[in-house]
Amino acid sequence: MTNKKLRGAVVGVGYLGNFHAQKYKNNSHVELVGVCDHFPAQADKIAGDLGVKSFHRPEDLIGQVDLVTIAASTLSHFELAKLFLQNGIHVNVEKPITATVPQAEELVALAKKHNLKLAVGHIERFNPSVIELKKYLKNPRTIELTRMAPYKARGADVSVLHDLMIHDMDLLLWLSGSEIETMVGSGTKLVSKELDTASVSFKMKNGMHAIINVSRVSPTTQRSIRVTQDDCTLFAHTGTHELEKVEVGPGGDELVKITKWTVNKEDALQKETDAFIDCVLHDKAPVVTGLDGLKALQAIEDVQRMIEA
Repeated sequence: MTNKKLRGAVVGVGYLGNFHAQKYKNNSHVELVGVCDHFPAQADKIAGDLGVKSFHRPEDLIGQVDLVTIAASTLSHFELAKLFLQNGIHVNVEKPITATVPQAEELVALAKKHNLKLAVGHIERFNPSVIELKKYLKNPRTIELTRMAPYKARGADVSVLHDLMIHDMDLLLWLSGSEIETMVGSGTKLVSKELDTASVSFKMKNGMHAIINVSRVSPTTQRSIRVTQDDCTLFAHTGTHELEKVEVGPGGDELVKITKWTVNKEDALQKETDAFIDCVLHDKAPVVTGLDGLKALQAIEDVQRMIEA
């Protein structure tokens, strides 16, 4: 397949889907055949902006494309992904993979049955400061992940757990290399019918401890990861890409040595899109697999049950 241009499309071209479509246009290995949206006028507008075909029904993409990115609402992820997987089309679906765990399990099984790629858009895996931080991890003792944001109506159709914490849940499982053993925490509803804040502590099966703090009703934006391990403490501002390392100094007046550095900002969504296209082209496992997406969603549902109980 490496000599042939793949045919792609984006389904759901609202705020985020529009960016996904632009990233397809930037990749020389794929032709963006068109965009599709539940609202015909929106599909027509984005298609016109990008100079591609407009589709009003996802079924009309069957036979026209080799791969799709689904950036429609979470509640529609399952039916859309199922449609494309059943028809031999590789799928990259925005996080969370689906609205429920059984739906995610069905998609993972379907992709395996048809030997298709199922990738999930956990974009923080492509964040340059997260990638930089991971290079320094050696048996971490604790990881604290914080994600605070002002309220936006977009994304409020699901809880803060499914909207924001799921990013950090995927990172926790990836960075720790372990599964969750126990958890304890709480959450609050402020302006939504669903949870708007949550703070949860975890004990991992490898003995590591973790805390995730999330809020979508914060006056300011904060995205950070703090790691403690035997030889140092690491801190990453994952929004500004500034990192710090605190370790034992050489002695004398300098008992503590602090090193600060910044990594270059990169287009994480472009990297996510390129990685998906590359895994289809070269028959490789996606960076974030359907199974990864399923595990993150399972953990989030466990958190929700724990808080509600």
